Amino acid sequence: MEQDFPIPTGALIRQGGRACFYRLVNTSPLLIQVQSGTKLVAANDEPLRLEAGAYGLLPDYQPLTMDNIPKAPQQYQTVALPVPRQVFEDAYARMGTIAVPSIPLPARASGMPAEAADLFDYCCQPGNLDRLPVAIAKARLMELVTWFALSGAVLGQSRSPRLEDRLRQMIETDPAFGWTLRHAAHAFNMSEATLRRRLSAENTGFSEILSDTRMNRALALVQTTTLSMAQVALEVGYDSPSQFAARFKERFGVSPRHVRNGSEPFERIGTEVEHSGADVLSR
Repeated sequence: MEQDFPIPTGALIRQGGRACFYRLVNTSPLLIQVQSGTKLVAANDEPLRLEAGAYGLLPDYQPLTMDNIPKAPQQYQTVALPVPRQVFEDAYARMGTIAVPSIPLPARASGMPAEAADLFDYCCQPGNLDRLPVAIAKARLMELVTWFALSGAVLGQSRSPRLEDRLRQMIETDPAFGWTLRHAAHAFNMSEATLRRRLSAENTGFSEILSDTRMNRALALVQTTTLSMAQVALEVGYDSPSQFAARFKERFGVSPRHVRNGSEPFERIGTEVEHSGADVLSR
């Protein structure tokens, strides 16, 4: 129903220190513009480099490797707008002749005209879309998606959602909640044994997905808010800030304070590079 359409909100991502993040998963496609610094992003060993001023499209449910590089004296800064996948599909259907890639990969929007840039800025400003009737807000987003497509950034075809994807969506609604395998099994109307078996078939497990979803949310909070680290920890289900910081560094290779302020030397984690193919980013 039109009334149920989620109105997206743009986010300003800031990062003080360089960091390379592996296996990041977006639950919505993102339209982005790099405002300062450089973003290196890869999926399936396909690298893309976006310099300041460049526009791009990041797909949903595709593990991405992202290397965000500040350019002193400025922080790395990117504006990101999550747009429901249905908006892309509706826009492409109206375009008729658009060629939709079979594999969802990051893409650059080249030669965006001033009108499209102004529309992107408008849609990203807090409150602008919320003040519009839902049908008009959706039409504005469809126009923006169309501009991106005409500039070469087309979202790849959707695939049948994995159980892992559905579980991420559920946990994202309240990362701080004390989720258990039992909660998830009940929500998906299956036994705990069946849920465990089906996740194992996707080469993952409940605890792994819970922790990873929380850390992805924590990263977003560190990059887009001024919340204290203690508050960020509570938002993602950790009562102990030190335990949260240790888990964050275990997951991303840097501390949350480094991501925000740039206080530590940058390191790559060799095993992660091998698994993700992210070494192509630095070539």
